[in-house]
This record gives sequence, C-alpha cells and structure tokens, in this order.
Amino acid sequence: MVSNRVGPPVRGEDFFGRQHEQNQCWDLLERDHLLLLAPRRVGKTSLMERLKETATQHRCEATYMSSADIEDEAAFVQRLCDSAAELSIWESVGQGLSGSFVARTLKRVQKVGIGVGSVELTPQAKENWSALGERLARTLDQHEGRWLFLVDEIPVFVLTLLRLDLSGERARRFLTWFRSLRQRSDVQGRLRWLLAGSIGLDTVTARLGLGDTINDLHIYHLGAFSHKTADHFLVELAKTHSLSFAEPVRARILERVGWPIPFYLQLVFSELRGLCHDIQEEPTVTSVDRVFEDLLKPAKKGYFDYWRQRLSEELGRPDAGLAQSLLNAVAVDATGCSRDSLRQNLAKKVRPAAARDEKLRFLLDTLESDGYLVEEGGRFFFRSPLLREFWVRRVLP
Repeated sequence: MVSNRVGPPVRGEDFFGRQHEQNQCWDLLERDHLLLLAPRRVGKTSLMERLKETATQHRCEATYMSSADIEDEAAFVQRLCDSAAELSIWESVGQGLSGSFVARTLKRVQKVGIGVGSVELTPQAKENWSALGERLARTLDQHEGRWLFLVDEIPVFVLTLLRLDLSGERARRFLTWFRSLRQRSDVQGRLRWLLAGSIGLDTVTARLGLGDTINDLHIYHLGAFSHKTADHFLVELAKTHSLSFAEPVRARILERVGWPIPFYLQLVFSELRGLCHDIQEEPTVTSVDRVFEDLLKPAKKGYFDYWRQRLSEELGRPDAGLAQSLLNAVAVDATGCSRDSLRQNLAKKVRPAAARDEKLRFLLDTLESDGYLVEEGGRFFFRSPLLREFWVRRVLP
C-alpha cells in the first residue's frame, strides 16, 4: 500500500519502483564510490534510504547522514562518527580508534547502537578533525564485512565552507582531504561511499575549479519515472485511498505533469484527492485541469519557488542572474529556444565572444543536469511543462 506523502522522503512500503536503479547502484558499489546526481524532488533521499534498508540483502551494512546543517569540518567528522555508531561493529571500531592519539582527544565514546551524540570531541580533537576522520575510515576498512556511508547534501556543506572562506581554499582543502580519505580507506575494498545532494556536487566543484577532487567517483544519474511506472504509481495511490482513477484521468495528469517525478505525482494526487472530497465527485479530466490551475496560483508558489531560489545557492553571482535570464528566454516561447538565441541573450552581459561561449556551455550543462532544461532537435525546452507554466506566471518580469 503506497501512501500519499508530499514532501518528506518515503520509506518502507511507501517506496515505489526504482528496482532497476537500486540494482544498478548495488552493482556499481561493488567496485566504485558513487556520486548520485538528481534534480531536486526526483527521489534521491528516498533512494538512499531504500539502499540503507536493503543493504543486508547485499551482504552490506549501511548508515545514512545528512550534511545540510553541518557548520565546519570538525562537525562533519563528528557526524561521520555518529553515523558509524549506528553500525553493528561500533564497539570494536571504538576500540580501534582508542589505539591512537584519538584516545586522548575523544571526550567520550559510548557503546554500539547509541547513534547521534555517541562521540563528543574535545577542542584538541576538533583541531585534528582530518586525522580523526582518516583513522575512522581506516578502522572500518580493516573490519570484516562491507560498510556503506550514504552522505547526503554534501554540496550544501561545501557551499557553507565557501561562505566561511570566499577564496575557496577551505573548500578545496576539505574536498581534497575527502578524496584522499576515500582512497586511503579503500585498501581492503570493504568501505564504500555514496555522495549526493539536491545541488549537484559536479556543478559546485566546476564553479570552484575543483573538479579534480571528485574524479574518483562514479557518476550515477537518477531520473524521473518512466511513463509506465508513473501510471502504475497513480493506480496504486488510488487503490490505497479508495479513489477511482480512470485511464483518461491518469493520462491527463501525466500529460500536464510532463516530467513524472515522484514529488509532482504525489502533489497532484493530493490536490486532486482533496478537491474530489470537497465536491463529492470522482476525479475527471476537468477536475485534473482545475487542480493544475490551483497549483499555479500565488498561494501555492512555495511548491515551485525553490527552483528559482536554488540558482543563487548553487551558482552564486553573477551566474545565477545569467541562468535566470536564459530560463526566462526559454519560458517565453512554448516551442523552445535555440542555442544561438541564448548566445545572443548573453551578448550584452558577457564579453568577449570566447568567454560568452564558455559561459553559455557551463550554464546550459548545469541547467540540463539540474532538471530545468532539456535539448531536443537543437532547441531547449523546460523539462517540466508544469515548471514552465509556473515560470511564465510567477517569475517572468
């Protein structure tokens, strides 16, 4: 039974589909560390949670951590230790850590299963965060078994370091250290890393000129549901909530959504379910269109406005403004926009021509990989018709 959940990651029976993606991830993790790239709301965190839930079926034990709220490098290592404390071998790992300077710098190490808050660092330990992280990774790699760290929102943490040091040197040191950590901890091949974020780590490192710090990661792209899977998902949601979803109704939803990511499907279903409850009628094509009109009203802009806001977070100035200018140009025409037209859009903003072409290439690559745009037949379109409609109504000047 698949529940209608809008927003939070889904777990257990609420996780739908993605079996092929799970199989691919587990196959790649046999030999590589992964960088999971996915536009926001595609279901990245839900997939990571699913990998954690099913790890034992693949002779592995996994732990998940988010980096979104971490303030500095020492806190990052603290979170790594807290995550490791959820593993069944934590007591043994703690003994391994105690065999070095770590014993003098850890204020307290609690027993296995305690989880968050299990390790408390002294000021000296915080100064030696890099050595502590390396010791933890090496100790895990030396234990029998296979261990997987699922690290979410790592790009958000890198951007935090960038705000602390605008030169980018602090972010470079951390990313270089983290790459070295992955390599040093992989002697026995027992420890694997899967990194992800709602902002692309590849985009952030490219912006900072730090692409070399993630070149050890195998890049895996997570996309939307197939049309068949999306239709089946709507059928299952309808069963769970005792709604009659005729094929024309489902077809209209998929047509209007255009890009069937789980969040949009859950959102439209929730709105349609509420409407049908209010008017005491079964869903129809007309009610589907009414729901889409309601979603595009100012009161519901919070469902989509993050697409505009994240440009500043990911790209910074002036690139965020240039990216929005390109998106505005694409949004104006439902038939899309050519590369030449977009190059002209940047003509007054970026000079000379060589720099303009390089900037256009970077921005279009970013907007495509982040789910804003797609290129078809030499023209660029919004990947999501629903997002384009929002952009036209709520973003265009």
